[in-house]
Amino acid sequence: MRFLRKPVPLWSHFATFGIVVLVLGALVAGVGAGLLTPTWLASALGPQTPIRNEQVVTSIEKEEQTVLLSLGVEGISEAEGIPPAILKDFPLLAKARYMVYSMKAQLGVDTVTIEATDDHKFIVTVPEFIWIGQDEFKVGDVFSNDGVLSAFTEQDSESEQVTAIINDEVKQKHLAANQELLRDQTEFYFTKLATSIDPDAELTFVFEE
Repeated sequence: MRFLRKPVPLWSHFATFGIVVLVLGALVAGVGAGLLTPTWLASALGPQTPIRNEQVVTSIEKEEQTVLLSLGVEGISEAEGIPPAILKDFPLLAKARYMVYSMKAQLGVDTVTIEATDDHKFIVTVPEFIWIGQDEFKVGDVFSNDGVLSAFTEQDSESEQVTAIINDEVKQKHLAANQELLRDQTEFYFTKLATSIDPDAELTFVFEE
């Protein structure tokens, strides 16, 4: 048995087509607005995102070292090249770099121990003096004395030469040369500090070797 379908009005097709056109037009308009709208206008119209900077203190270190002497140091560092062993005495392979430098070396002491022995009397035990650091390190003139064939000779870079200027040997040299001054300055510094609190304070110093 054959069923007959009711004919669909022509206006219904046009209505459906119109809805599709409106949806597509809205999408195109939205894309166009996003592309054509100036950044400042989009920023003003869009949601505002404030920028916040939050910082957290992750560590606190108490520095108890006392600088007693600041030495003005000037010197010349030499970095000599090392030619191949078989030609080490060949003068044309010689290579040397000289670096003029200056700095302030800081010598001092770590935490001292103060023990009261009687009224206004104290024993101050001072540990070995130490190299605390250096300040105002400056490299001046750098000049070379290279042989004609020195390109075949190995040599430390300038940065390696700078690093080698302050080594353990240099530190011990300055500490050994200034032991007496360091002791005198220790007694002056801590006596002045103690008498500023207790004018009648008497200090006896014990220096550890």
